[in-house]
Amino acid sequence: MSRAGDTAIAAEVQHRRRVVVDVILLLMRNGRILLRERANTGYGDGAYEPPTGQLADRETIVETAIRVAADEAGIVIRAENVSLGHVMHDVSGSGRIAFFLTVSGWQGEHTARGEHLEHLEHLEHLEHTQPAPPGARWFPVGNLPTNMLDRSRVALRNYAEGMRFSTYPAFGPAGTGGPARPGARHWATPWQDAFSA
Repeated sequence: MSRAGDTAIAAEVQHRRRVVVDVILLLMRNGRILLRERANTGYGDGAYEPPTGQLADRETIVETAIRVAADEAGIVIRAENVSLGHVMHDVSGSGRIAFFLTVSGWQGEHTARGEHLEHLEHLEHLEHTQPAPPGARWFPVGNLPTNMLDRSRVALRNYAEGMRFSTYPAFGPAGTGGPARPGARHWATPWQDAFSA
């Protein structure tokens, strides 16, 4: 191959887009969702969002979810308890893909401002986790904080409406992020209204 051909390939590789992948946990129990107050990030500090982490090199999305659960919520989750809830393509900045994952059960007890999660009986004993960092709170799904990151609020609303994929900000009429999945669970009106602020 000629030297000119090598240069063309190298130039093409340099221009490939790198997208940040966020893994966001939807930890819900008894009509409440766990949200964390952002701090010292330089973006949206003071706003609430579900426990979130970025995909690390050579880490799977489920491995990231397990790490985020321990680091951000102080709980242990197992891979078989993690399911895809929603995917959001955030094009508001340099581009991000966010995987919103639901968790059907966990081990450990998270204490957030006096509220406790009970241990789940059906999970085997797993290693002990550290207590969750401060700033995490359980919110009723019908009464979410007004100071929530907008993209999180939109993704949660879309998830509640049964949408599997959305783009942020939305292009075109509301609900164009994709059709509701067949057999989608329709949540109570307060849940959906909470995301419409």
